[in-house]
Amino acid sequence: MDSTTPTVFEDIPLPNPNQTRYAFDNKLYVEFYRKPVHMIGKSKEAGRAIYEEVEHIKIFVPGDKHTVIDRPITAQDIQRFQDRYQKWKAGQTEAVVGTPLSALPGMTPAKVEEYKFFKVVTVEQLAEANDGLGAKFMGFNQDKQRAKAFLEVAAGNAPIERMNTELAKRDEEIETLKRQVESLLSKKGKAHAEAA
Repeated sequence: MDSTTPTVFEDIPLPNPNQTRYAFDNKLYVEFYRKPVHMIGKSKEAGRAIYEEVEHIKIFVPGDKHTVIDRPITAQDIQRFQDRYQKWKAGQTEAVVGTPLSALPGMTPAKVEEYKFFKVVTVEQLAEANDGLGAKFMGFNQDKQRAKAFLEVAAGNAPIERMNTELAKRDEEIETLKRQVESLLSKKGKAHAEAA
């Protein structure tokens, strides 16, 4: 192969997004946006500056403002973050998955905004945040421990919530059956009264 031959990346098969390489993608803060890009060739042809909007992606590790990937979207990005990308295309501005920080007991609106600046917007992201973030926030370790405890309690409550939902459904079915039996009994009573 000639060293000057460009590599065509579209021909390379995309890796499976379920691979361990992408195991923690759900913990990343991902932002999609459109950015005008100067098209040099088209500008030269037209004799004026021509820009085209190109879809871009920003990937943040929650709590780390220095590690930000900001580039045009690739097919691999669309495959890796398919749900978030589709939500963004559908018009939802923020494609965040998880429990909002505001749901964490003891979290003030000011703290929520502080964490949001560092792209920590969910309880899950706070629970998994790098301990180095603690130097930037007063009470970070307590917040992180509360987030972990909150998630543990929520995980423990999941079977109970599922059971409560099933019980409510059963109760609704019983009420429906009671109404049907009462209706049948009243019809039977009317039929006996007419016959007598």
